[in-house]
Amino acid sequence: MCGGAPVVVDRRRFLRGVAATAAGVAAAGIGTGSAAAAGGGRIPNTKIGLQMYSVRDAFMSQPEAVLRALARAGYRNLEFAGFPGGTDPAHARQIRPLLDRYGLRAVSSHHGYAEFTDPERLDQLIEMGRILGQRYLVCPGGVPDTAEGFAAAGPAFNRAGEKIRRAGMKLGYHNHTSEFLGHGPDGRTFYQILLDGSDPSLLYLELDMGWSSAAGLSAQDNVDLMRANRGRMLLAHVKDLDANGNLADLGTGVVDYRTILGAATRLGMREFIIENDDQSNPLSDSRAGRMHDYLAALRLG
Repeated sequence: MCGGAPVVVDRRRFLRGVAATAAGVAAAGIGTGSAAAAGGGRIPNTKIGLQMYSVRDAFMSQPEAVLRALARAGYRNLEFAGFPGGTDPAHARQIRPLLDRYGLRAVSSHHGYAEFTDPERLDQLIEMGRILGQRYLVCPGGVPDTAEGFAAAGPAFNRAGEKIRRAGMKLGYHNHTSEFLGHGPDGRTFYQILLDGSDPSLLYLELDMGWSSAAGLSAQDNVDLMRANRGRMLLAHVKDLDANGNLADLGTGVVDYRTILGAATRLGMREFIIENDDQSNPLSDSRAGRMHDYLAALRLG
């Protein structure tokens, strides 16, 4: 739920998607998404990151200690969802020296839809991105949850994306579940309405593979979606779910990441960002480190 957007899990559709994935895996004669499974290569550590929403309370209260702990856990890339004291250029300037000190890179940051449609605020987002050296600015929600809302969002994102492109960055959109559960009068999903109404060179995609799976997409459905948008889907949120569709630490759930991420690496995905909205504290537990280690060791299908 990064960015506070409501998430609806359709458990029947999710379970159907899990069943379809399991059937496909069995038919192919391969194992599940285990790090021990035989398969292809691994995701290099230079492409593995953490969405800071996963450690939000700890980061807001003890930013330097958290960044140091994440670096020690093996992370090199981060995606931000606000800064201690305020999400503005002044506080971004306080974070940048800490990133440099611990060998961390800011890949992207999340900001609500209304921020991208406000010209003055958009200028601030761009300035924060410049300060931190980001490649992407990402919208994780806030689009009115109707077919009309997503139709209007396409041109709005085009305008913001053009300004962001001129600044040397890319605009991305991060899905939850409603984009796949909601449909317009012509049968298109809200997600497809957004894609059809926006310029692929101005609005890129951050596929949250956990939420797409929660909406009922099987592993193959996720692969097909990435293939249909090859060159446009550049970032991934790697989030796990248990058999009931509840949040789970990466590597402990049922999303078939061996298959999904194997395809993602072949289809041009550039950044693999771990997230669990059920936040942890790297100063007092090792959950973030274990999730990193799982993804770094996972042999891809």
